[in-house]
Amino acid sequence: MAGVVRASPPPTGAALATGLAVFDLDRTLVAGSCLARLARPLVRARVVRRREMAGHLLREGVFAARGLGPGAIARLRESVLESATGVEQGPLLDIVDRVAPAIAAETFPAARWLLDRHLADGHEVVLLSSSPHELVAAVAAAIDPAVVAVGTLAEVIDGRYTGRLASPFCHGPGKLARLSQVLGWRDLATATAYADSISDLPVLRASGRPIAVNPDRGLRDLAMKLRWPVLDLS
Repeated sequence: MAGVVRASPPPTGAALATGLAVFDLDRTLVAGSCLARLARPLVRARVVRRREMAGHLLREGVFAARGLGPGAIARLRESVLESATGVEQGPLLDIVDRVAPAIAAETFPAARWLLDRHLADGHEVVLLSSSPHELVAAVAAAIDPAVVAVGTLAEVIDGRYTGRLASPFCHGPGKLARLSQVLGWRDLATATAYADSISDLPVLRASGRPIAVNPDRGLRDLAMKLRWPVLDLS
């Protein structure tokens, strides 16, 4: 279980703000994409069709390597939702529960050290990701039961996914909307936010302590310009 992971401090220190710490998941806490890790077991269990998922895995591979632009993200979101239409939630949750501890165990040691520091200091820690909320919640629980999960919430009716979202897509400005839905209104001026992508700017700019972690080129350039801390934890 991820709860027994031990980690060393990161090579570059980051002062911890008080109150709230928000961690992105993909490429910030773990390498690559968590959705890609989930897709293969779903295919093996025949929860989703192989041909559909092959395309998702290809696009997720691109995301893991260098990220996707807004248009590609929107297309990926729609294709994933379409492939989930009619899928029973129960079998998917069973697979999520099996996959999540392995994902949590792959957390970069230095990133895990930072997360544990926030918990030890009594801060509220949030795992914020565009991945399905079910997966984010299971990974958060595997890391530590105190971690709050915020992900993309799909609509479920009569135990099956409808192919529609039940909340704003948790990406870009949608991450702030989902944070507000789950946590209620918060003043983020004392929050610390850790993220890797230029698409996370809304959350980073809203936070009093924005920190670029394993940043893509766009975020790295901006962080250097704005003198935000930059941590390479991978």
